[in-house]
Amino acid sequence: MGLQNPITTRVLESLQGASECEFETLVARFPQFTWNELNTEVSRLSRMGEVVITRGVGTYTIRLATVLR
Repeated sequence: MGLQNPITTRVLESLQGASECEFETLVARFPQFTWNELNTEVSRLSRMGEVVITRGVGTYTIRLATVLR
């Protein structure tokens, strides 16, 4: 994957130990990043196939994508 920026590293590390995480939990966990910065990065990671975003009632849940090889 090459060099990652700090927000990418933090998001991916946060998801590695958990089966899933609500987006608002990420926002609370990383106050050094704005809501918009986290949203942009999670969206980018989703488009890249790194994470999966699931929409619930008033919540978004993020988890690492599983890679089948």
